[in-house]
Amino acid sequence: MTLQALVSPGPELTRAELLRYSRQIALPQIGLEGQRRLKDARVLVIGAGGLGSPVLQYLAAAGVGVIGIADHDTVETSNLQRQTIHPDASVGLRKTASAAAAVRAQNPLVEVIEHDALVDPSNVLELVSEYDVVVDGTDDFGVQYVIDAACTLVGKPLVWGSVLRFDGQVTVFWATAPDGLDRTLDDLYPEQPDADPAATCSVAGVLGPVCAAIGAVMAAETLKLIGGYGEPLLGRMLVLDALDGTWRDVPFGPGPSRGSTMARSGKGAKNVGEPYSFAQQGAGSAGPATKLFERETMNDSITGAAGAAGASSDSISVTELQQLLAAREAGEADFVLVDVREPHEHALVSIDGAELVPLGQILTDAAREILPPQEKVIVHCHHDGRSQHAAATLKRAGWEDVVFVRGGIDAWVQDVEPDKPRY
Repeated sequence: MTLQALVSPGPELTRAELLRYSRQIALPQIGLEGQRRLKDARVLVIGAGGLGSPVLQYLAAAGVGVIGIADHDTVETSNLQRQTIHPDASVGLRKTASAAAAVRAQNPLVEVIEHDALVDPSNVLELVSEYDVVVDGTDDFGVQYVIDAACTLVGKPLVWGSVLRFDGQVTVFWATAPDGLDRTLDDLYPEQPDADPAATCSVAGVLGPVCAAIGAVMAAETLKLIGGYGEPLLGRMLVLDALDGTWRDVPFGPGPSRGSTMARSGKGAKNVGEPYSFAQQGAGSAGPATKLFERETMNDSITGAAGAAGASSDSISVTELQQLLAAREAGEADFVLVDVREPHEHALVSIDGAELVPLGQILTDAAREILPPQEKVIVHCHHDGRSQHAAATLKRAGWEDVVFVRGGIDAWVQDVEPDKPRY
């Protein structure tokens, strides 16, 4: 069903705006009044990456008055294949600055606000409260739950998307939507999907046009919410299979925590234990998302290093690894350094003296020849998600002395060999 427009009409359109948006104003669902609603709208896009790129470009082109961009990363060469808002000249720049410059160049009539910060429980409520609609273009479930919970607490609609390989998903969450359409991320995934270190864009890959397709739908859903036309994706998830060239419309209802059965898409999640420590927030807040904001760390794909691992006795820093490699070179230490990334990653950048054993081969007979159980083993990957998994797997299989490198080769390049490429 069509919902009431989220934003009231703003000031009268200028001649420049009438000319720029004339083809959009011609749509009866938008018209002059709808364009004025867009002019007065404020949208926060979290993540200026593969999904954030098309969302930002289409929101700017449509004339959304204020666009906030939240990210805390720099542009890398490996981003350019799918993060189309960033030109080659932006490599090495902050993503918020690069994306903001692109939006301003595309449409100087819109205002852009940069939020170069990690989005976490300490700042997310203040961030989302400033905007009418929030768009989640992040790639980490932990952060997505934080964003969804904050939007639930303040009653903001959240446009959500996800991509991997040739697949994409998109839906809308809104805890205060009328007529039984209220949905949150907890309804779609009542428990956080198990973290699979192999299921990341850097390992599994992603086709750029899939990001464009999902991002375009996310932008369209945002405009529909602002203007109050069409059927929003509340209680429905669109699932794209680019290999088959198919879209599926998958309905889902309130989750088990609200006393009903959820329809799943069949892609992805499996149930795991409670992912966070939670605390009740505010009176009258609905659903499991009120149980948030005691989580202490973010996933390493957002922070660039696994924060919780920093205090682990089963890990070492890249500085400690550098010292150990020097000691091994001098004959004062004995260990095996193992790179558990994929061959194409190892070919792009590697640490001298590391043996390549991809994670999927870590317990093979060939791997045992490289890292026998009686040896001290140090494992590393891109950040440290896969290496933590590898270390735990080896210990369960009988290895006693195994540690992983915090931050992986990404931290190594930043702190030890800055002349090597990051990806």
